Amino acid sequence: MAAVYVGLGVVIGITTALESPGFKFAAAIIGLVGIISVFMYSRGLNPQVAGAHASALNDFVYIDLRCPHASQELREIQNFGTKACALQNNSDQMTSVFDLAKALHLGPTSSLVDSAVSLGRTSPQDYCAVAFKAATKLCPSAFASLSSADRETLTNLASSP
Repeated sequence: MAAVYVGLGVVIGITTALESPGFKFAAAIIGLVGIISVFMYSRGLNPQVAGAHASALNDFVYIDLRCPHASQELREIQNFGTKACALQNNSDQMTSVFDLAKALHLGPTSSLVDSAVSLGRTSPQDYCAVAFKAATKLCPSAFASLSSADRETLTNLASSP
């Protein structure tokens, strides 16, 4: 959408486009779509993801009870997973705030450039989900209290880039 906006602006002339009420309206619509997309697709604003992180954190804390003969590797994963699950929501929320600030303050042209630059980047990894996946391999009973929805959420997050 922003590409069409910029392309038409170049074709009819930048100054003409900036003075046109239609182009101002289109800029507002593009900005609104950007803001809505942050709220709809952001991991940091998804309550299901936040709940899965909290549940995994609880199970990481008590992993010693479910896996009494844990290896050193599992203890290291437990330590990492506890920290990761405690901090993952904060990291995701900061990313969401940054994305929302970009949606609010960048115009359609800057948004187009930012989108082009972002295509080469992968989204940040969910370290809580990665630790969950690793701990589950070593001790399948470690997350017995996790609901199937939380388990599915973490599995999906661990497999996404």
